[in-house]
Amino acid sequence: MRHTPSATARGWFKSSFSTASGDCVEVRFDGDSVLVRDTKDRGSGPVITVDAPRWDDFLRRLQAGSPDADGALAVLPAPRGGVVLRASHDGTSLRYTRGEWEMFLRGVRAGEFRHSTAVA
Repeated sequence: MRHTPSATARGWFKSSFSTASGDCVEVRFDGDSVLVRDTKDRGSGPVITVDAPRWDDFLRRLQAGSPDADGALAVLPAPRGGVVLRASHDGTSLRYTRGEWEMFLRGVRAGEFRHSTAVA
């Protein structure tokens, strides 16, 4: 089942491709902001906040294969094929396993995380 957020969705959501383990990239739309966290932190870890236009730009960069360009978020390599997602404005970082990141990327390719689509 595919999960596409609606303009009224205010809770945290993850890619419909995420596994049953529940560890994944979680996103929440809050007006003109997009919040990102790691489910492994059970709501007590860091949260990255990005304005919506910069988030959509980040998603476009991911799809183009150049996420580490001068944008709001940098994707850095981590051990065993994982990634670190780091906010450019304050250095807040989230660490994802290879599997977690791949499920997120599948959701990105399916259009599940576009703020501009969700609020249009």
